[in-house]
Amino acid sequence: MHILITGGTGLIGTATRELLLEQGHRVTVLTRRARQNERQLAFIKALSDCEPDVDAVINLAGAGLADRRWSARYKREITASRLQLTQRLVEWMSALEVTPKRLISASAIGYYGASETSQFTESSAGGEGFSAELCQAWEVAAREATALGIPVTVLRLGVVFAKSGGALEKMTQSFRLGVESWLGSGSQWLSWVHLTDVVRAIDHALTSATPAPVYNVVAPHAIRHRDLATEVGRFHRVWLKLGVPSTAARLLAGQMAEELLLSGQRVLPEQLEAEGFDFHYPTVTDALTDLAGR
Repeated sequence: MHILITGGTGLIGTATRELLLEQGHRVTVLTRRARQNERQLAFIKALSDCEPDVDAVINLAGAGLADRRWSARYKREITASRLQLTQRLVEWMSALEVTPKRLISASAIGYYGASETSQFTESSAGGEGFSAELCQAWEVAAREATALGIPVTVLRLGVVFAKSGGALEKMTQSFRLGVESWLGSGSQWLSWVHLTDVVRAIDHALTSATPAPVYNVVAPHAIRHRDLATEVGRFHRVWLKLGVPSTAARLLAGQMAEELLLSGQRVLPEQLEAEGFDFHYPTVTDALTDLAGR
């Protein structure tokens, strides 16, 4: 197939395009920075530069939610990088003589809002807050493609664990200094997923004859932050165990800390499991063992 990827130079996009190239597909990546084309791989800076007859579009672009404090300016950047790009993508597809056979578009489990007691599946209602409302609007923008006769699948991604880059590296910096740390009470849920399983879920949505409209891309076993710290501590020499007070996190990161770090949600991959998807890394122990190279 000829597959267009937005966000194809990020953590998930890079791993996804590598798998697609291994499978023999032709990949075009929409990027802001010029790069050298390779065999079966083209980089473009404008949708108008894309060669015709795209079979599928994988939309992963978006400024990082947890990359910095949510100033008014950065909120606008986060929103524009998702909504405006997705809207332009749908407009571009509408002008094609031959439209893609499917659109796979990223979202996030922030869609559901925060809860320490509820469990969320794909059928759960959306929550409140900046990240929840952003995800909901992002999904609405992607589903505009259904009016063109293009099936749309939304991937509500959990916190992605990878060997380098991504959330885990940031969350475990103190462990390299021998400090086992967690934020706030540590009781908040973390719905996470190994990068390998994210890419496999994307491939599942791409190759399934009838993909679902929504997949929660999270491992089957969420974990509380305090328990995650204990698990990570087993892979490091820990001299001190220390929780970071909620007030300190709010002072440093503001609303971003409140919505993403000090609260969480327990999300289940109900649809993927119903379709027989086999997670390579269903538990945190499985994931950390792999990422530690053990």
